[in-house]
Amino acid sequence: MTPTFKDSFIHYPSFVVDPCAHIQIKCCKSSNTGLTAIHIDMEGPLVSGFLTLATRVNDDNGCPHILEHLIFLGSEKYPYKGTLDLLAPRAYAPGTNAWTDIDHTCYTLTTAGSDGFLQLLPVYADHVLYPTLTDSGFYTEVHHINQNGEDAGVSCATARENSVHDIMQRRLQSMIYPKQSGYPFEAGGLVSNIRKLKIESIREYHSQFYDPENFVIIITGKLDQVHLLSTLEQIDNSILDRHVPKVPKPRPWNPAPEIPNLKHNTVETVLFPGEPESLGEVTVTWLGPRWNEFLEIQAIYMMNTYLTDTPISPLKRLFVECKSPYCSEVDFRIVERSRVAVTLMLRNVQLDKIDTVIPKLMEALQNIVAESDFDMTRMLTLIQKEKLRIFDEYETRAAFTLPLSAITASIYGEIGTKDFVNAFQQPKYLDELIKFSKNDWLDLLNRVYLETAYAALVGKPSVTMSQELADTEKERIHQQRARLGKKGLNNLKKKLQRAIRMNEAQIPARIMETFPIPSVSSISSIEVLTAINPYHKDYIYHNSIQEYINQDGQEDDIPYFIQYDHIFSAFVSLSVYLDTSNIPSHLRPYGRIYMDILFASPILADNGVYIEHDEVIQQLDQDLVSYDSSLGYQAMFREYIVINIKVENKKYDIGVRWLKYLLWNIQFTQDRLVIGVHKTLDDIPQAKCNGKLVADWTMRAIHTDIKKSTEAACSYLYQDVFLSSILPELKSNPEQIIQNMREFRSRLCLSENIRVHVIGDILKLDKPKSAFNCWVIRRKLVSLPPVICARDVFSKHGKEPGSCTIVVVLPYTESSYSVHSTKGPTDFDSPDIPPLMVLIEMLHAMEGVYTRLVRGLGLAYRCMLSSKTEAGLISLHIIRSTNILSAFEEMKEVTEKLLNGDVQFDDYALEGAKSSVIFDIANGEGTKEAAAAQSFIIKALKRSKLQKIDLLKAIQEVTMRDIYHMLSKYIVPLFEANCSNHVIVSSQDRCQGIEESFTKLGHSVQTIRMEDIYTRNSF
Repeated sequence: MTPTFKDSFIHYPSFVVDPCAHIQIKCCKSSNTGLTAIHIDMEGPLVSGFLTLATRVNDDNGCPHILEHLIFLGSEKYPYKGTLDLLAPRAYAPGTNAWTDIDHTCYTLTTAGSDGFLQLLPVYADHVLYPTLTDSGFYTEVHHINQNGEDAGVSCATARENSVHDIMQRRLQSMIYPKQSGYPFEAGGLVSNIRKLKIESIREYHSQFYDPENFVIIITGKLDQVHLLSTLEQIDNSILDRHVPKVPKPRPWNPAPEIPNLKHNTVETVLFPGEPESLGEVTVTWLGPRWNEFLEIQAIYMMNTYLTDTPISPLKRLFVECKSPYCSEVDFRIVERSRVAVTLMLRNVQLDKIDTVIPKLMEALQNIVAESDFDMTRMLTLIQKEKLRIFDEYETRAAFTLPLSAITASIYGEIGTKDFVNAFQQPKYLDELIKFSKNDWLDLLNRVYLETAYAALVGKPSVTMSQELADTEKERIHQQRARLGKKGLNNLKKKLQRAIRMNEAQIPARIMETFPIPSVSSISSIEVLTAINPYHKDYIYHNSIQEYINQDGQEDDIPYFIQYDHIFSAFVSLSVYLDTSNIPSHLRPYGRIYMDILFASPILADNGVYIEHDEVIQQLDQDLVSYDSSLGYQAMFREYIVINIKVENKKYDIGVRWLKYLLWNIQFTQDRLVIGVHKTLDDIPQAKCNGKLVADWTMRAIHTDIKKSTEAACSYLYQDVFLSSILPELKSNPEQIIQNMREFRSRLCLSENIRVHVIGDILKLDKPKSAFNCWVIRRKLVSLPPVICARDVFSKHGKEPGSCTIVVVLPYTESSYSVHSTKGPTDFDSPDIPPLMVLIEMLHAMEGVYTRLVRGLGLAYRCMLSSKTEAGLISLHIIRSTNILSAFEEMKEVTEKLLNGDVQFDDYALEGAKSSVIFDIANGEGTKEAAAAQSFIIKALKRSKLQKIDLLKAIQEVTMRDIYHMLSKYIVPLFEANCSNHVIVSSQDRCQGIEESFTKLGHSVQTIRMEDIYTRNSF
């Protein structure tokens, strides 16, 4: 690739990555500073930036991750904490974010429209290259000891090192990578090291790695090239204006470090804190090819898929899909470093079998090679399916996946080289793999997995370790308090207060004024045309799509509600929403088993032929691009079971017929049910380790009537009880369970319970409506039952919050979590919704009142406010907290000060919040498929009459008076014991103190174990 010169930038020839040439990649590099930009030019309303630096460490102090946090506290030109996150909303962005990996640090920004993005990019670059890195920012954000003698700071709150994943990952890295490679370390740091770290180390680290030569700005979306280049030159000139001597520095990871082969197979056992002592984890890792051996990497990826992707895969059959499963999940992960690492992970492994897993694995792989037992037909199907998945990804997720390829290629390679271009050409290598013979695949399997040495870890839970960690931490805090004494603790309190005052310096109005909010008209939108069947007076659409649907057959010949949303796409997505409100209470818990086995059960075809489950899976892979089932759409309408499939346009009628089979022709068998139940039961213990999930599950248990709510009946907490109770009967006398499943299905799949959503290029479908003639046609659809919402299945506590405060003991959590809920709007067209959306943004955004408060004091990683109209609830989450009570009380106090005028919102915060809400709306429709999905949610489920243009207008017209009214009406009750429900999840040693503290606030508190939530009579 021969570059060209324009002004101070070297421009490299552009190239395309997708078959339709809709995505083009353009690169340039400053000849003055070395600053590099990669523009992934693609259609859509959003523009995203990934500001990336190659970084590395030689210890476990956590410098790269801590520096990532400190970058956001101000820069030389903008030396005020929160400048970025206060300006971001003025660019139609929700804020900024970042992540740290072992080989790079990436800072992200996504805006609706390009004007705001280009306006904010130079400010962001200034923060990255020239941060303030103050002592006070380090003290509050990273680590300090509070007045109670406890360690605090956001970095401490977010550090995780005792989960099974963290422990096994650290040990694995030290087994496969030499120290000099830079890989066998913890980029986030170990807590014990973070406590000793000094700001000087962070400054030195920044000086070493945050250099313009090492700075790559990756941008996705549609931008004017002249404006983009002008912005890059502005950043480049700002670097030159510093007059910092350009000192040549070696690029991290370039040349890529050599990673030697493992000398021999190694198996080690590691312990992790957990209970009950019933399930463990196993990983087996092989070192693979170098990062730029793309064909070999793609071949390994396809081999991994062949071995583990579905229930008929060899390793799934061996370990999961059997009468006595070894584990609940087995899959591969490829980690791209200078040399890729290929890891097989077996999750939730039965302890009585865990030591036999690795010998059994190696024996199975050896047998495949020795017996030439390789299904070429299936492999070719998987390759073709992978190609379709990638093409679909170009339409739906390219704005995230392509930057990841750019990051790896820019870290280990050079912009403008053949390797850089090839890093984006996955389909090309899949075409090469189609030419592979059976011997080629067997040779790959033998060479990569059998002849290459591996490093294996067997992770086993230890209750003793869990208790020892808790006791050690308790003793450490006790000694720390004793060492500091009352006077020392008081001095630390004053030191923290001084640091907070220094961090909270007011951002001058002139800065905000120099960043005008772009016009909403600068945000493009994706056009979606809607039609429905049967034509109904409540749904009136006059467009070409409705005319096309009406011409396909008779008006009332398909007795199912179908909404068609037309977009330009090579694929059709079909979703079936199944209303569960009429399911009897004793059958409701069968919903999870139904979803788990839906795509892996036998089918009785219309011609009477019985198709075994393995053949069903094989045919699904041949015909469908993807398939899954879930409760609801994302976090909404979760009293519906939703079946989703995606097909190529030419296979639309096949997709419709598959849905017919899945809805009415599935055969429930003992073996498939037993496997499904075991898999879910084995997944539950690990899920219980997630404090936020446990808090949400518990609040759901409080709010919902288990006899009415499918979401509650399918939750892991209830399923733990339910599945354990039916498993013995299912194994010994399955007839009644199978009959229950049939009855569940017959109640679920009545025509009046079904709402179908079709997304795609409708005008390219030959028979968009009459294709459904293959479905069960019993009677005409007279009317649809009302849409079932979360509030329709509430218990008394959900309908009238204010009598429940529950503390849940979670033995192996390192932080605390909580959720607090009160009443909110219940009408999707309520005039309260626009001002409430704006208020929530003003409170919980990264520089919102609440988040700024709890992060600034080091009390929690963050807090989140949400209004769920479907449930009629407003909820506050406090996440990864070092002190839940203090965080809650601080937010309560500042809310009171806002009401009485001691603290005030400013006009800039109001303007920024409006812009953030507008971004959220645009982001929800950020791709063609997402825009069409929102069309169905709004029109078919919410039945909202509020048009998008009216909503945007209402948001822009929100006044400060509206904000204070919403604060008083909806937010104040969150902190009142008689108006809200509360769930706090914490470790055993903290729960007693939490219970006592909330009791003093007037709450009636109960402390319970997870196991007791659904076995007790009531709350």
